[in-house]
Amino acid sequence: MQNVAYSDGVPLGFEPSWWEDLNIEGYTRALAENMKIFRNVISPGYLALMRIPLVDGRDFTEHDDEKSNPVMIVNQTFSKRFFAGRNPVGRRVRGWGEWFTVVGVAQDKYHYPGEAALPYFYVPFRQIYRADMQLAFYVRTAGDPKTALLLVRDKVREIDPNVNFFDAVPLEEFIGASLYPEKIAASLLTVLGSLAVVLAAVGLYSVMSYSVVQRTHEIGIRMALGARPDDALRLIVRQELTLASVGLLVGFVLAIAVARSLSALSFAGSAMGIGGRLLGVSATDPLIYLGAAVFLTAVAAFAAYIPARRAARVEPMEALRYE
Repeated sequence: MQNVAYSDGVPLGFEPSWWEDLNIEGYTRALAENMKIFRNVISPGYLALMRIPLVDGRDFTEHDDEKSNPVMIVNQTFSKRFFAGRNPVGRRVRGWGEWFTVVGVAQDKYHYPGEAALPYFYVPFRQIYRADMQLAFYVRTAGDPKTALLLVRDKVREIDPNVNFFDAVPLEEFIGASLYPEKIAASLLTVLGSLAVVLAAVGLYSVMSYSVVQRTHEIGIRMALGARPDDALRLIVRQELTLASVGLLVGFVLAIAVARSLSALSFAGSAMGIGGRLLGVSATDPLIYLGAAVFLTAVAAFAAYIPARRAARVEPMEALRYE
């Protein structure tokens, strides 16, 4: 085992973090401003175990107990919102009916994946202990985490057989289970998105193919005037691809506009705690648009080439009689 820590809130889990109504010294809250800020009650070493770096100040220590002055660590968004670029270390924040001194600033980390950056703070467990608190213990190990869980179970029973020990799973599995609704939604959207692309391809192929077939008479005239079949074929395919490119360009402009609007709505919902954004995906991801463009362009080229090739092989007199 490399490190051990505990807290009363599990990040990226099923339950949201607890919150506390705060007053910040020197900060004047706006009318009806929500000052209920999410927090976590943690042990010394929690930030290091969770790989949450401190960008200023110090971490909690064993000396931050009920006999010492109350302290807290805030995240970067908390600092930017309430201290307006001033150094927050040493400033005071009131919560739980007493004043806390800010001793550190931690990098932004979230309790829900994909949410907007929110103010967040940490307080030492020994200073905010309550008998009804339920704690989550974390063990970082270099080996198999399931082996470490067995050792932890044995040690807990050895120390106190009456202690309830439940939900002991690797954190990766716990987070994966909490993301199950997102995975189901992602799978459903993948199926619907694939179906939409297939329908778009079928529609594009049908329209392009019909357009080229309608030009069979034109192809016959060109060949009767001396055009070679290959020249007529290239001309028709080039013109049809130009038309398809214009349609794709208009479609992508509209798609980007709609995607940005939906992204803005999702961002607002996330900031209010009622939604989230796509994880690791930008609303204007160039690879997605490039892939769609290449696929639909290939469909358009195929739809133009097949009937144009067939028409170019028809005898000019027969093509002229085509209706």
